[in-house]
Amino acid sequence: MSAIAKAQKAKGQEYQAEAGRALTKKSWFASARDRNVEDAAELYLQAANAYKVGGLNQEAGDVYNVAGELYRDKLKQANEAAKCFTQAGSCYKKSNPVDAVSSYQSAVSLLTDAGRLTQAAKLCKECAELYESEEVAEAGGKSNVVAAIEAYEQAGELFGMEDSKSQASQCRAKVAELCSAALDPPDLLRAAGLYDELGRACLDSNLLKYNAKSYFLQAILCHLANGDAIGAEQALGRYEGVDYTFAESREGKFCRQLVECVEGYDAEAFATACYEFDRISKLDPWKTSMLVKVKRSIQDDGAGEEEDDVDLT
Repeated sequence: MSAIAKAQKAKGQEYQAEAGRALTKKSWFASARDRNVEDAAELYLQAANAYKVGGLNQEAGDVYNVAGELYRDKLKQANEAAKCFTQAGSCYKKSNPVDAVSSYQSAVSLLTDAGRLTQAAKLCKECAELYESEEVAEAGGKSNVVAAIEAYEQAGELFGMEDSKSQASQCRAKVAELCSAALDPPDLLRAAGLYDELGRACLDSNLLKYNAKSYFLQAILCHLANGDAIGAEQALGRYEGVDYTFAESREGKFCRQLVECVEGYDAEAFATACYEFDRISKLDPWKTSMLVKVKRSIQDDGAGEEEDDVDLT
């Protein structure tokens, strides 16, 4: 432990001891008792700040939580409590992600009750990212992926309530990505529906309408990866109807080629289409994983191959 950490730890322990004495101080009057609790909460905050400066993140998080509980349960000061729980979560992120999620969830509950939905949404997104990184194991009996999906959903809903459309869309796109590529077994139909909705929403904005083609491509890839060429064909027809530029776009032509290859079980033409598209617009890992699933479904010898063993070209 560094000299700074030792000094800050001693300072934090001193503040904690003072806070404990303030809480046990006897008083006959309710106003005086409330003042004692308020003094204790402020001293706990000073202790937590000292630990934080010393890089003692677990200790800082623990004490921020104690202060938050006093503000929430004894002093009924929801705003101060939410600040404390948020600070606790930020400290725990560096030492104990499980505790970070718990603290953030306490803050989210208070923030939503107070109508501070944007702040609550940001913390839900923080929780989702912690679940997604697999730093938090089996949340409440759920897999990390399921917990991440639920947290992103909550974040998206809260952002939407505040009309933060861009941030809400980002969260919904993460839900679609996790449903299609990380969930076991994948929920490709749900992912296709989400990408469909995201694409249609883009068409309502002059700034975002060019993003619609990418979302429509992702929706069709989900249908094809799900073994539903008919659903993909129907979706393609709808997208050509709502976006008159889609049919002649690179994404639209690629979708048409893929549907025809799947319907004709033409693995060679499929590989050529993937190569030509990748040559101009580099395929990202998500699209590659979906295309691998599609290729496996049209290859005579695709059964039994691992995803990494299938070559798109």
